[in-house]
Amino acid sequence: MPRTQTTVGPIPERGTAVVVGASLAGLALSISLARSGLTVTVLERAVEQRNGGTGLRLWGGMGETVQRRDGSGIRVPTIASIASAGVPGPVGWAMVRRRLADAAANEPGMAIRYDTEVVKIGADADSAWARDTAGLVYTGDILPGDDGHRSMVRRSIDPEHPDARYAGYTIWTGKAPCDAAPGWQEGRNYMNMITLPNQDGAMIVGETQTNDEPRRYFWQWYDPTSDNYLREAGALVGSVSQYSLVNENSAASKYADIHRRAAHWPAPWDDIVRHSVRRQSVIATPIAEYVPRRLARGRMAIIGDAAHVPSPVTDAGFDTGLGDAETLGELTDHGVIGEQGLKVLREYEKQRLITAQRMVRSGQGFGDSLLDSANS
Repeated sequence: MPRTQTTVGPIPERGTAVVVGASLAGLALSISLARSGLTVTVLERAVEQRNGGTGLRLWGGMGETVQRRDGSGIRVPTIASIASAGVPGPVGWAMVRRRLADAAANEPGMAIRYDTEVVKIGADADSAWARDTAGLVYTGDILPGDDGHRSMVRRSIDPEHPDARYAGYTIWTGKAPCDAAPGWQEGRNYMNMITLPNQDGAMIVGETQTNDEPRRYFWQWYDPTSDNYLREAGALVGSVSQYSLVNENSAASKYADIHRRAAHWPAPWDDIVRHSVRRQSVIATPIAEYVPRRLARGRMAIIGDAAHVPSPVTDAGFDTGLGDAETLGELTDHGVIGEQGLKVLREYEKQRLITAQRMVRSGQGFGDSLLDSANS
């Protein structure tokens, strides 16, 4: 039976995809694949409701639309438009994820399995598969991964270059209500970088407002002095970042150190940082960087943070991940079954690898200068 112009959903002859990871790029990719008519299964180890994360600068997405690639003839919002809700600017990570997750949940032919941890993956000439902790196996024609900076899929694609490496500095992140600095309000969305005294590094500071919360301050301290503390806390092992220290997981002595330093920082950020410290509402993230050498092998590929891990100072990781998702989704327009799936992933790597490499390297000069200033 010929397809009509009103049908939306999976097209069996175009194939299936198993996506490992439902972070931002993973959700964006899943939407894009579903728009090409693929049947998509997304495996995510976290529970559905996810909070936290830092602020994102959204550069695009002002209500643009594109035509679905499943033959329906329907125009839909671009992935960037979904992420920004049509209003580019600073926005919280959790808000962006919620928008993408809601859009993904409404895609026919897509199943998102939360609280599902993948323990093993593999592929052969005909298909790829992932097995979870319960022993269930999910099979697809392709297996893209957006499983974070310690990606399992990346280890399968480039086993000799598997890890994002510690860049030599930490980002401490916090937020505070506007009354933390009474009498000083810009009243607009913005982000600035300031250099701190006493070789303390630098800070990105700003003020933002989203649709469902009041305006607030946020700050990110780029700190080149906490390596020993991170190692003692277990957040850094060798040259590999292990995890972030979230809020009260940071030691009281470290909070006291930040509180002392903030007294010398520019107003109003001295008060705003100390407000976060007093409430133990601070996240410490050892910054890792990963410059990819390849993005695909056989029927597996990596996107987003699994494919490239830049310094946040680039302000480009999220947009690059969206570019990965949109490119790979567009390439699946003619399906992924058999040799076509291998061809699609080879072409994806060809189109995205240099972009990913340049983006990560663009932030390494900042890290070098930060470490030089701390050691001078």
